[in-house]
Amino acid sequence: MRFKAFLDLVKIEDQVANALAFLTGYAFSMGFNVFGPLLLLALASCCFGLMAANAFNQCCDVEVDKVNKPSRPIPSGMITLRFAYIIVILLYSASESLAMLVNREFLILASVGLIMTILYSLRPFRLRDRFIVSNLSIAFGYGVLNFLLGWCVYKPIFQAPLPIIAFLTVFDFFANMSKDYRDTKGDAAFDSKTVPIVLGRNLAIRFQFSFLYLTFILPIVLFASGIVGVSSLLLVPVGVILCASSHIDLLIGEDAKCYMKMMLLYMLIRLVLILSLIF
Repeated sequence: MRFKAFLDLVKIEDQVANALAFLTGYAFSMGFNVFGPLLLLALASCCFGLMAANAFNQCCDVEVDKVNKPSRPIPSGMITLRFAYIIVILLYSASESLAMLVNREFLILASVGLIMTILYSLRPFRLRDRFIVSNLSIAFGYGVLNFLLGWCVYKPIFQAPLPIIAFLTVFDFFANMSKDYRDTKGDAAFDSKTVPIVLGRNLAIRFQFSFLYLTFILPIVLFASGIVGVSSLLLVPVGVILCASSHIDLLIGEDAKCYMKMMLLYMLIRLVLILSLIF
């Protein structure tokens, strides 16, 4: 039971998406031509960093989670707050220690990520509660940072492909708004200014999906520019169909399903982009 509580605390299910995002950056830098201990160290550092961030967020969100997600490990009593903080310290330490073994740029990026995750959750900064800033923070972490961590294992950061990063960031910015709809009760009680709370549910849905659909013009632009292969065009129909399905889920109140489909689309985008380097 304690081990399952640990897995829930660090949200182990996020690691598949995290690893795919990291490997997308690596694939665009090296095309899977180089394998070795350095890559594994970097991937482990990236995974430990996200695990620490997830756990720290839950440490800071105990009162909110009592309303929104009472079954989480800390509000349910499966893990004490003190023990959770110990886990956070150990995971952040492991992430930074491994980052030091990779290279200087990787260490700097990992440290920036650590600082961002603290600012995201910790009062009085609490970026999580700030209108739009919350979504920008997540888009930076999931759209930019993970890709760059994979990229800079073997290549300098200044050579990273900005059009790919722009596409990932724009998608992640609008997609991560999906996580906020199911949490509006607790977020409103604790004055969290998420997009659904500030704009209202119906306007927030229109705002989010108007731009999400447009996002899938970008794979056509990337292909026409010769940056990715023809297989990247699969993202257009797949992206629009999954967005439409998620849109309908929100309209009928299936908020959790919408979020799951956005996470699936997040992973599919990375997987197709990797395949576009081959086909």
